[in-house]
Amino acid sequence: MKTNRKLNGILAVALLALVLMGPSMATSKDAAASKDDAATRPTAPPEPLKVAAVSTTGFGFSDAARGLKLTVDQVLEIVTDENLKNDEQSRTLALRKVIGQRFDFSKMAMNTLVNVWDRRSRKEQQQFTRLFRRLLEKSYMNIIESFQGGKVHFLSERVKGDYAFIKTNFVSADRTLAVHYKLKREGQNWRVYDFLVQGVSMVRNYRFQFTKVIRQESFQGLLQRLKEQTA
Repeated sequence: MKTNRKLNGILAVALLALVLMGPSMATSKDAAASKDDAATRPTAPPEPLKVAAVSTTGFGFSDAARGLKLTVDQVLEIVTDENLKNDEQSRTLALRKVIGQRFDFSKMAMNTLVNVWDRRSRKEQQQFTRLFRRLLEKSYMNIIESFQGGKVHFLSERVKGDYAFIKTNFVSADRTLAVHYKLKREGQNWRVYDFLVQGVSMVRNYRFQFTKVIRQESFQGLLQRLKEQTA
């Protein structure tokens, strides 16, 4: 029971179950992810790469997978760095920098408000993007930090043109959390434009939550909720 409560807490942060809409959170899976899963082929992993108390295992054959694995390794190095454990500000800044280089928060923010984005002023768009980025960073960092002492397994990848779908598992002694990534190539870089936790798309889930808040309250009401959550 104790383990289940802990895992539920992790998912609540990642999926906004108790942040915006309470227990009535949407749990519909991303239909596109199902197609990716069906077409995904597993590949044989090399030897694990040790990173302090945490490690990653996996392949890294494509540029997309190698880039994502590099980011995950860097994040794990930061969260297990003894010199940063007592310096929360430096630690947070380091994590935000690494995550920001791989995650396309601007695209994610726009996609979560796809139905109303063009009706918002540039100032409102920038304000929302800034707050949404903080919220998503917090969700992802909570997932990473909750699995210290475990491993991140890179399971499989599917690359088609400028798009990639990469499946990973966060594994500890008592639980496993599926975290899968959708990436798009931008020049020489691959950037995450959505990620799925236990099969639930973050962008789709946030879009559902945000649309409901805007409909019941207002866009300003949504901004206020985000400010409170990221303060």
